[in-house]
Amino acid sequence: MVIMVTGGTGFIGSFLAKELINSTSEEVILYDFIINEKRIASIKDNPRVIIIKGDVSNWAEVNSQFEKFDEIATIYHFGSLMPPLTESELTNAFNVNIQGTFNILECARLFNIPQVIYSSSGAIYGPEVELPVTEHSYRDPWTMYGVGKVCSEVLGSFYHRRKGVKFTSIRFPALIGPGRTGKGMTIFANNIIQYPAQGEKAICNVEEDIAVPLIYIKDSIKFLVGLHNHEDIPEHTYNIDGVWVEAKELASFVRQEIPDALIEYDPDDELTFMLRSWSMMKGESNAILDDLGYTPSYTPEEMVKDFIAEVRTNDEYKI
Repeated sequence: MVIMVTGGTGFIGSFLAKELINSTSEEVILYDFIINEKRIASIKDNPRVIIIKGDVSNWAEVNSQFEKFDEIATIYHFGSLMPPLTESELTNAFNVNIQGTFNILECARLFNIPQVIYSSSGAIYGPEVELPVTEHSYRDPWTMYGVGKVCSEVLGSFYHRRKGVKFTSIRFPALIGPGRTGKGMTIFANNIIQYPAQGEKAICNVEEDIAVPLIYIKDSIKFLVGLHNHEDIPEHTYNIDGVWVEAKELASFVRQEIPDALIEYDPDDELTFMLRSWSMMKGESNAILDDLGYTPSYTPEEMVKDFIAEVRTNDEYKI
């Protein structure tokens, strides 16, 4: 049996790949446009790991790779372009985040791959969404990144209902964990912990009272691995609301572990505006608890403590 992870050497994909290797006996295909060998250093030489450089937006390329494997049981589709590039490179964002999802779903249909698990986002909602946010709330994204997630969810629903591909979309809040990089809207939450853990100064580009919903990468990975063997998933879309934490709260947790941590605030006005809108979108995660038994294990304090320990003991997670 084979599991494919698109975006397999990215932040979520690399953590998932390591857990799949450690907790299952399956072969794992890591399909990615840019191969980040540092993130998968501990598993890249494992004989059960297959690394493929490829572009999910290129139909001929994707199709040719699927022709090589006849026992793929699950695709974790995490390959996507992230903000801010999605907002400045609209054509590229469409090709990767929408066309790419279609290509994966169509290959799942053509090659009889039974399950696709998709990483969605709270970015599908707009600031005027009615509270509390649920799986059935109106999707009205304000970003091209959110537009791509909505389109992908609709495509997945179609393939789920009409084409026999079991599609499960998980709408994640802000993911934090050691080694995350990039310039996404919520990277500030990661940076507040990552840089002090490395002995460096953290620059936070939002105001200190900005709150975002967080989930620790280890909680999300444990849940995602469980989905692979879950025989009965009643719905095809689930929200995870996360734990809402202010930037200054995260900073205080960091200083409990690193009293001399240097954390400075240099707010970006546009980003702060967007996150203040997001901060109003409190949700609830009853469906995912009732149907799949999901509850996070890490409190914010435990997230920070474990995060710091990982960075300090594992060079793979230094940036």
